[in-house]
Amino acid sequence: MKKLILIFFLLIFSFFLASDSLNLVEIQKKEKERRKKLAKSKYVLTNDKLIEYSLKKSKTFVESDKVKTTEVKTSKTTKKKIDPKSTEQYWRNRLNILNKNIEGLKKSIQESQSALNRTSSNFLVASTPSLQQQIKMNIDRLTKQISELKANLTEIEANKEAFLREARREGALPGWLR
Repeated sequence: MKKLILIFFLLIFSFFLASDSLNLVEIQKKEKERRKKLAKSKYVLTNDKLIEYSLKKSKTFVESDKVKTTEVKTSKTTKKKIDPKSTEQYWRNRLNILNKNIEGLKKSIQESQSALNRTSSNFLVASTPSLQQQIKMNIDRLTKQISELKANLTEIEANKEAFLREARREGALPGWLR
């Protein structure tokens, strides 16, 4: 009895599989016919054409913090000014300036820290109280300098985060900010 029920279910299952495969073949044929009927596009966009178009559209350059925009002819009689915030070079240059400032501050902090370490070791070796007093003043000066540099670093890192948020709001592509 169990074998009979099992055979019955297998027959029903195979019937549904056969009918579905026929439908899939029909659907595939209809899709091929539909694609043949579609008109092919007249314009093909390639990487070369894209680069050529982007070079024609905007020619903006950034020199340090100053932004210069050039006028681009949209037709023979009209001229249009390009927004500097719409170009990749603008965003990359601003990000590079921030990154260079951060790197410079980190390097200054490391140099000051190593000088503080050397001075601290000299303090322990100093034999006279007057020499220890001079070294103590130097340690205080270096400690103050390091704390100021760290404060500047946190400020510039906050500026960088604000810059990244601004760039996203203004429509800069993510690849421009890497």
